[in-house]
Amino acid sequence: MTAIINGSTSRRLLILDNQKLRRANAKVTTATAYKQGDLLTLSEANVATHAADEKTWDVICGQDITVAEATAMAAAGIEMTIHFGGVFSVEGVSLAGVLLATAKYDAARAKATKNKIELAKV
Repeated sequence: MTAIINGSTSRRLLILDNQKLRRANAKVTTATAYKQGDLLTLSEANVATHAADEKTWDVICGQDITVAEATAMAAAGIEMTIHFGGVFSVEGVSLAGVLLATAKYDAARAKATKNKIELAKV
């Protein structure tokens, strides 16, 4: 998650409270890039895919993964880090690498509450 601010690049703060962070692992979808902070859905087979929108997600991606890395990870059975609990900045989450528009914050935060995750406004 990189934002352009006054012509410079900066990384948005995602994790706000490391002590409350809850992690797990999930299988990647081959040929799919992931960015830390992406909102993801989990299948019954524990495979992570990008959420369709800010209302239909389960977990938050815990690491950046390129298409090539995801393909290699899937072939080798290596899983990615996902977050299923904790306190995160709503300004740091994204859909397929694109930061959420402010108009989508409330829906994402409502789903986060149902998922027992906090998406805080900073």
